[in-house]
Amino acid sequence: MHVSTRAALLAATLVWATSASAQTYTLEEAVRTAVANSPQGEATAARLDGLNAARNAADTNPAPTIDGTVENIGTPGFSQWQIDGTYNQRLERGGKRAARVGLAQGDIAVAEAEALVRRLDLASEVQALYVEAQAAALSLELARSRVEIAETLANEVQRRVDEARDPLFAGTRARTQLAEARVDLGLAEHAFEAALARLALLTGGDPGSIGVVTSGFLEAEEIASISADLTPVDLAVFQARRERADANYRLQEANSRTDPTVFAGPRLFGNGDVAVIAGFSLPLPNRALNRANIDRAAAEQRQVEADLAVERFQRRRQIALAAERVEEARHEAEAIQEQVVPGAEQTLREVRAGYNRGGFTFLDVSIAQTALHEARVRFVDALAEYHQAKVDYDRLTGRFIELVGGY
Repeated sequence: MHVSTRAALLAATLVWATSASAQTYTLEEAVRTAVANSPQGEATAARLDGLNAARNAADTNPAPTIDGTVENIGTPGFSQWQIDGTYNQRLERGGKRAARVGLAQGDIAVAEAEALVRRLDLASEVQALYVEAQAAALSLELARSRVEIAETLANEVQRRVDEARDPLFAGTRARTQLAEARVDLGLAEHAFEAALARLALLTGGDPGSIGVVTSGFLEAEEIASISADLTPVDLAVFQARRERADANYRLQEANSRTDPTVFAGPRLFGNGDVAVIAGFSLPLPNRALNRANIDRAAAEQRQVEADLAVERFQRRRQIALAAERVEEARHEAEAIQEQVVPGAEQTLREVRAGYNRGGFTFLDVSIAQTALHEARVRFVDALAEYHQAKVDYDRLTGRFIELVGGY
């Protein structure tokens, strides 16, 4: 096993050990916890409560009215007055009530689908922060390894200076490099703590008592072939919008039919007589307005279909680009691990052995040490790029759909 790989696995062990008495999250656990702690659930529930109330309101008949009139009050005398009282009820035709309920149900379906998409977006955000914390943990271990190498080299150089085999400036330079390594270690520790703090903002945990698992970070696997189309959750949004547009079209068709109003009630005369009156009224249709509303609803239907086609076109392109980024980063990480890091490790071993025999200078050792550290850092950076590209790819392909309560 390469030194860089061993250091990364050691980082995972350290993270587990420092978090053994607290809460250590796997990626899936972090996503599940973040979704559970997010206020999105309350916001969605409130929105659905309002939409359900609107649906209940839509599932009601028109309210009746009571009219009262007084007529024929004047001179000569007041014996000709009439008092009418009527009960009026509008009768809906054309299935307006069912169409209203269908439109309200469509709003509910859209809200539920959009809530699933928001949870999937939250999972993607958590994954990005988790990858950031993993990369920071491995960078921290590389910084520790660099300090250890610098300390060993500083001791070797000081021994040679004491034996008058190297000039004094060699010892000074070795101590300076050690100081630089320790400064970088402090920065790496801060970066790791900051990454955990950002992750804790979503998981709701204490930044000082959570940890991440870094062992999976070393696995740069080839992505499986997957259909470059919308995920079931994203597709559900457009399906819900399509059903709502269809319901709105049916409602506009129903509204094109006029509704009669029937009425009945007593009539009281000034001379004491009583009669019953009844009748109906039927408004005249506004054909131009009705046609315009139907045309607008039909245009909304076409717009939903067009939006779906556009989204599918863009999604295919985005998935292809994300997959390309993943594969590019994977190839880079593998090439560095298999070709660059082993050569840098062998070079440092050979230069240090030659330095101890007096065949190389301290500058040669310093250059070899720096080259090894840079190779390891580049390896971790390539892995970080791979996993960050996987964040986009996983969101586009719906990796956490079931985890966030989707389809």
